[in-house]
Amino acid sequence: MPRTVKSAVRVLEVLELFDRLQREASVGEIARELGYPISSTSMLLANLFERGYLRHGADQRSYFPTPRVTLLGSWVEPLLTPQAEVMRMMAELGEATGETIILAAPTRDQAQYLHVVPATTTMRMHVGPGTMRPLVASGLGRVLLSTMSEDKVRQLVLRHNDGPLAAEEGRVSLAALQRELSGIRARGHAVVLRGVTPGAGLVGMLLPMELGGLPLAVGIGGWAREMRARQQEYVDLLRNAVDRHLRPHVRSAA
Repeated sequence: MPRTVKSAVRVLEVLELFDRLQREASVGEIARELGYPISSTSMLLANLFERGYLRHGADQRSYFPTPRVTLLGSWVEPLLTPQAEVMRMMAELGEATGETIILAAPTRDQAQYLHVVPATTTMRMHVGPGTMRPLVASGLGRVLLSTMSEDKVRQLVLRHNDGPLAAEEGRVSLAALQRELSGIRARGHAVVLRGVTPGAGLVGMLLPMELGGLPLAVGIGGWAREMRARQQEYVDLLRNAVDRHLRPHVRSAA
């Protein structure tokens, strides 16, 4: 079997194995279950991790699928599932604003972009699915962080400030972050005019649903000057879109 075809088959077999196991699995277990060499299994899982389809388990040696896997085929299902409705909502927001629309979920200490609707404007941010941003130092990361306990926030700040990203992006003040998170919880949205990308900003909001037990956030991203000028318009667009597309699913599931 040609190498490219073999790799494609193995990716699908790995995902099917996780569907059967429905838990974390180590490189050794996956190789044993599927009859693969350890070395190629390790490389395949590392590639899926880098692409954002797998995350590490609690022990850092095992793997588990991310919500990005859940979203892969949601558009195919003709029924109005919540996941498919999120895709429709994001497409609508993209048409209304011309800006980049981003869906994110937390993966350990990062916010992972699960789905991105590219901007249609000439000046645009270039991000794609699988992009990772620090929870404590990014717009959608802080929206997701607002769902976590004070102890968890403190741990993430300490880890960030002791890690290599602090040298690149600066240390994070725990007190300032806690004040910002209190504001996000009170308002129900975040407006960030100084993001990880220089000159970029974002208006973000939590979604009233989870995916794989993880919170989800959606954001309208673009250049900070545009975010500043249109922030209330974008907040209203997000709220209205969430109410129309997702609240009915939440009520019917209750």
